[in-house]
Amino acid sequence: MSVWLAAADTESVATCPAGCCHPVSGRLARHLVAACTRPGETVIHLGASDHQLVSAALTAGCLPVAVFTDVARAGVSWSCLARTHPDYDLEATDLRVNDPRDESSVLADLASGAGLVVAEQTCQQPVGHATGRPESEPESEAEAEAEVFDVARAAGLVKPGGHLVVVTGLHCEGGVADPVPEIIALAREVGLVYLQHVIALRHPARGERIDPGPSRRALAAIEGLPECAGMPARARVHSDVLLFTAPGAAESTDSTESTECSELAGGEG
Repeated sequence: MSVWLAAADTESVATCPAGCCHPVSGRLARHLVAACTRPGETVIHLGASDHQLVSAALTAGCLPVAVFTDVARAGVSWSCLARTHPDYDLEATDLRVNDPRDESSVLADLASGAGLVVAEQTCQQPVGHATGRPESEPESEAEAEAEVFDVARAAGLVKPGGHLVVVTGLHCEGGVADPVPEIIALAREVGLVYLQHVIALRHPARGERIDPGPSRRALAAIEGLPECAGMPARARVHSDVLLFTAPGAAESTDSTESTECSELAGGEG
């Protein structure tokens, strides 16, 4: 297990209705792209809510694809990218909007082609597989509304030698629920190799000391948070980042890349 300093450069908008989940920060995005990609590779962001990972991928010379479920967030992200990147970067940028329960169709052209896939799991998404239910057998109302976090679907986008990164955290579901063991087990079921568990700190650090003292603005925001499925505000100081790699035909030639990913994860503590 390693620790990365990943405090957001600016205040971010929560990615769940309850306000307990937050997007990948700019610092975390840069860490992931530097650790797990090479120039020219495709980087896919599932469950995207802002521009940070796309921006980091463009800066590193990669080809970014971001999948949003909110048209408004996609529009804001494009505007941010247009202000900070030249036109030739924008021509290489692919932002898509889709139904969260039907990512397979919008990403069919990218199967087994990405050097890095980053998937964010929010407190609203139970971990599981796509049901594969026959059309003649209707879903229950609860099943139809649930956005299942499908590890296998995300893994299917990773090329041999590429990496899947899952960003998650503790939830309260009648008690503290840790999705990490289940995510690791499901990733192994579909043939991925588990590399590293990174703790991405969302609090700033001063020297060798983590500064837990929030600003007045942060305190006001915390007091305004509703009861939610996530951990209490005082416990939301980090995200769990799980690194996996996909073995295959390119495993031998890309072994140096996988080693670099693992070593950089271990070197940021």
